[in-house]
Amino acid sequence: MADVIMKHSKAVIALWLVVLVCALPFGIKSGDVLEYDMNSMSGSSTEASDGQAIIDEHFSNSIDLSEILVISYSSSEELAAAQAIFVEFQNLMDDKYGAKTTVSNYGTYSKGDPNVEGILMIAIANNEGESWDIAHETDNIRDLVKEAKSNASAAYPEAAGLTTYVTGNDAITYDTENSSMEDVSKVDPLSILLIFVLLGLFFYAVVTAVVPPAVVGMAYGIALAAVYAIGCLMGIYYITQTLILVSMLGAGCDYAIFIITRYRDERKKGLSHEDALKTAIMWGGEAVFTSGISVIIGFAALALCDFAMVRTMGIILAIGIAIALVAALTFIPSLLNLVKDKIFWPSNIESYKRVEDKVQNGGKLGVHGHLSKGSKRYFAWLSRNTHKHSKLIAIALVVLCIPGLYIFAESEDSADMISVMPDSESVDGLDLIMTQTDGGTIMPTYIVLEMNESIATVGSLPYGGMSIPYVIWNEHGLDPATMTGAVPAVMKMTKDIDDEYEIVGSISGLNSWQIMYMTVESALGTTDPSTINQVLYEQMPSAVKGYVGMILAIASGQVPTHIDPTAFDKPWNSYVVSGYPLTVANIIDGILNVGTGILSDDGQYVSVMVITTDKPMSADTMDFLAELRSDLHDGDESYDSVYSSIWSASYVAGTSASIDDMSKDIEDQFSMIRIVVAILLIVLLFFILGSYLTPIRSIITILLSVFLTVALTHVVFEGLMDTPVLFLIPIVLFVVLLGLGMDYEIFMTTKIRENKIKGMNNDEAIDNAIKEAGPVISLCALLMGGTFLTLVLANSSMLKELGFALGMGILIDGLLMVGYVSPALMHLMGDWSWKGPGFLTRRHGLNPDGSNMAVPAACGAAPADAERIGGEMPVRAVPATPEEVAKYKQECYSEVAVRQDRIAALNAEVKTLTDNKRIGRLDEEGEKELEAKRSELKAEKESLREFQRKSREGLRSGKGQ
Repeated sequence: MADVIMKHSKAVIALWLVVLVCALPFGIKSGDVLEYDMNSMSGSSTEASDGQAIIDEHFSNSIDLSEILVISYSSSEELAAAQAIFVEFQNLMDDKYGAKTTVSNYGTYSKGDPNVEGILMIAIANNEGESWDIAHETDNIRDLVKEAKSNASAAYPEAAGLTTYVTGNDAITYDTENSSMEDVSKVDPLSILLIFVLLGLFFYAVVTAVVPPAVVGMAYGIALAAVYAIGCLMGIYYITQTLILVSMLGAGCDYAIFIITRYRDERKKGLSHEDALKTAIMWGGEAVFTSGISVIIGFAALALCDFAMVRTMGIILAIGIAIALVAALTFIPSLLNLVKDKIFWPSNIESYKRVEDKVQNGGKLGVHGHLSKGSKRYFAWLSRNTHKHSKLIAIALVVLCIPGLYIFAESEDSADMISVMPDSESVDGLDLIMTQTDGGTIMPTYIVLEMNESIATVGSLPYGGMSIPYVIWNEHGLDPATMTGAVPAVMKMTKDIDDEYEIVGSISGLNSWQIMYMTVESALGTTDPSTINQVLYEQMPSAVKGYVGMILAIASGQVPTHIDPTAFDKPWNSYVVSGYPLTVANIIDGILNVGTGILSDDGQYVSVMVITTDKPMSADTMDFLAELRSDLHDGDESYDSVYSSIWSASYVAGTSASIDDMSKDIEDQFSMIRIVVAILLIVLLFFILGSYLTPIRSIITILLSVFLTVALTHVVFEGLMDTPVLFLIPIVLFVVLLGLGMDYEIFMTTKIRENKIKGMNNDEAIDNAIKEAGPVISLCALLMGGTFLTLVLANSSMLKELGFALGMGILIDGLLMVGYVSPALMHLMGDWSWKGPGFLTRRHGLNPDGSNMAVPAACGAAPADAERIGGEMPVRAVPATPEEVAKYKQECYSEVAVRQDRIAALNAEVKTLTDNKRIGRLDEEGEKELEAKRSELKAEKESLREFQRKSREGLRSGKGQ
């Protein structure tokens, strides 16, 4: 790959730019395909989704609370003003939207006296369904509310000062979308600034600080085109777009920095531009490729989840990381090949060398010098202490993890999506509703019953431009002789549920005028129709009384606006509606059951509406749902079993039930996904590293990072901020950290293995890796962790929690685990870290027991006062001091490493020329070049063997003294 990139650098860069230009028109439209309602991001069939599907298909009169106008009042005068606002608003909506919407009074609600203090709720129904997006009309609707307040204030001065909110599911969706765009505009510049500052300080260069985020920006533009393409096929939850940018910025910059840093380090050692770039691509590229694949595996595993929200998140994030990875492996080396050392402007390789010389030998230090000196001191200290105190570090890890694991195990994650919504007018309105009414008023829970057969004939009565429903019960619905059937069965079930659970504020099930009449008759102990009718009328819901009064007036010849319930001296079912074989009771049953969305249009389904006193998705509400489902489905005493002759199936549906199903199913599926990800990563690292134990050790340290981070997140958000931790946080954290956090494990471990291959023993390889790779790994951890932590500035608590958890997880893993724990454990494991099957270890120059194959004999000890044979090797047989041994060994490692890199580069060139010869693409000059390269390769190999032979002779004679 190095040869291809170096030969075709301009073509590689041009190809990337062409792809970017083609992708941008689609990427710009990526926001149009995002989803902001989690309920729309369902997955496989669940009880809640099946129940909701029945409601959507069979209930035309289900209550639409997509948008709600809430008006708060605190006196009877303000209530009158609120009602005036409603009238004005209704007229304005009719003028603007006509038949597209229906504005209706949803009633007054209060925890006290509704005539003194409370809220007036006005429902805004979307009559066009999915063909018209009322959510994006929210701002216009809010403008109409302001106009209605202004108009009403002419007659009611109090109207101007009343607090109003437009809320509901569609309004929440709209506000969430706007908040998301605000978060992106706030978080993105801060992330880029953080990256620019850290890179500028690390490289002391302007160009190097710009290149990685610019290249990732190019990759992000291409990734957005993928977002648009996939979004046209399936829903993409809005936080995915924010996460993909932050993930790509963090991971993409890590990959670019690692390759650029390796190139700079090789140039500082004296290698030519070509050799340094080849070495960076060979060694740095391998580490970057392995890291990228591990991240892609982690994200792609999310695609195994049935729920579209999680599935598409995994697909998009995996694609984004793949694009960033390819850009780092191709665009960055191509750019390095073209601009060479100018990428470090205004610094250069010579200035880096001068700074290092001043740091080592003394001299006046600038900012870069002080930073370099501080870095060297810290990582030299870290190298010594992880080696010296490896056992103590392992014990400290155990002690630290015990409370972390306890908190992780004992903490309960929340499914409360309301508590993590971004601050907005719609959320404020939702909070107001829940303070003045039962918490579940606008997000009820539904018990959907599928009857064995239709229980009624359902029709409608046209009157005055309206369509008034009626119901005629059949014997399966209600048998008048025995008072049995679906109606009394459902009424019995709803009464039992209402009596059993305190959390049930109200429950609306099937009702029959005949049963209600008999119940009141029995309770009052009278057969006087006038008395019973009056009590029945007073018990009617306010939204139903008007229709009942109107039908009574029509049937009895009275004026509809002046109904006197006591004037009816016969039961209402004695009054027949002129021209129809219907009684007033049939119409009352239609209004009570079909008009309120309880009975389906075909009489085949019943939807019982349960309004909880606690807010939707709270812990108590979710506990109630679990118990309700058990009451319905489990055992011989369940309602499904007792009433099996009435209904064939039951479903618990609604927003809370959907989120409950989602959280439980995702958690169940992730039990399998976690195992799949861990196994795939262990297999990947096994083949890449050729080791039995190191992949397992790496996974364990990442898992400990996850446990500690989840515990810390619970402490900060639940303990300090009183915000529940969403159930998605530990799940996403596990997958993301197992992928992104593995970057640093791989960067460190591959550097240690490289040192082992070049001849160092295990401890020396670890110490050298900490000193050389430690700074860039720490920089990458600060970059990625910092970019995630910028999300804590978002409006959404969900993004705050994700940003905090991911950011702290990356920092814990990159700075603590990889900086301290992994080196300490590898010191303790010794060569066990590298034991593996021979067919893998030998590929890397290691024996199956973890020892080196080629170099150890030449680097076991050093002659002391050494002469260099051929300017290369000391061979005087004089006893060596420990200091001289250490110095000699380092010289030996460096010499062997340079020679092996040169041989590897020549091998690659010979292979390329040989392949070209085989397919007939080599001319006469190429043939000469091939022979020259072969001769050069042979000479280099002989020189290395001679180098090792002479060194062994010197070592033997030195030891013999």
